[in-house]
Amino acid sequence: MVKRMRITAKARVAWVEGVVNRNADHVSICYGESRRVVALIAQHKKAGFTVQFLLNTHRTDARVDKILHQVRQELTFYLLDVVGPDSWPFVQYHCDTPANRRSIVHWRWHPKDPVRASP
Repeated sequence: MVKRMRITAKARVAWVEGVVNRNADHVSICYGESRRVVALIAQHKKAGFTVQFLLNTHRTDARVDKILHQVRQELTFYLLDVVGPDSWPFVQYHCDTPANRRSIVHWRWHPKDPVRASP
């Protein structure tokens, strides 16, 4: 009896737009040489990631569109394609890699501040 192999799609953890708590572990995303923060990333409570975009997207601006496009590409690549559901430790690791330093999209790790997080 020959068993047939079935190819199934790999479950992908999504990232959703929302508000990121800056008092908890999070990552800031900067674009280009200005080091201006354009987005924040945190682990989502259930699964995946919360992303907060900080650029004003209400007006039509080709430069903002380009920045957001490149940031979204990196988010999809690193958060979904590279390591999948357990990628939060990898996100922290990626912040210190040569690939991150050479990229136009820069990731910076911000650990939870125990002083500010305490009630």
